[in-house]
Amino acid sequence: MYRPNHFQPSTDEQWIQLIKDNPLATVISNGAKNLEISLTPVSINNDRSSLEGHFAKKNDILSLFAKHKRATFLFQGPNGYISPSLFISSPHLPTWNYSMVEIQADVTLINDKMEVMVLLNKLTKKFDRNFSHFERSQDYLDLIDAAAKEVVGFRAEIIDMKAKFKLSQNKQQSDINVLITALRQSGNPGRDTLADLIERQLYNQLKA
Repeated sequence: MYRPNHFQPSTDEQWIQLIKDNPLATVISNGAKNLEISLTPVSINNDRSSLEGHFAKKNDILSLFAKHKRATFLFQGPNGYISPSLFISSPHLPTWNYSMVEIQADVTLINDKMEVMVLLNKLTKKFDRNFSHFERSQDYLDLIDAAAKEVVGFRAEIIDMKAKFKLSQNKQQSDINVLITALRQSGNPGRDTLADLIERQLYNQLKA
């Protein structure tokens, strides 16, 4: 990944928060002639040493993990087109702002049904604020029992992490302030989220 210094996160909390806010990972198998790519929601453990998730048993990516444990996990955060018209200083080229995290990890599959059920409950509790409303209902217990038979869980030990936050850090502060305001006034929720991220990045830069 090409990462100029000014586009790298200034703190570990930035890339961790990006994963928490955008948990749907693109998972790419490594070391095989024919790559497999899959999407799955992933949770990062509290100690930040591993990722957890699951795949359907019929997912072709599972057969590759039997031969090559290493996989790439890509997480994409807020992004959007940035028009030169949004800046007030000298002329600028159009560009695209984005944020992403790339993790290399060794995948261990979890096949035991009870362990898979524990993992599915753990993930659901993390992603669903209303989990306590249904976690003990018989309907849910029956469904989670059936689901555990159809999926394989995994734990992926993090080997390496790279992150890139291309958020106009190479622009003047006055231009960045105007950009944040313009994005918020666009009426697009996605651009509003991008504005929040740019503002946090600017705050971290000024604080450093």
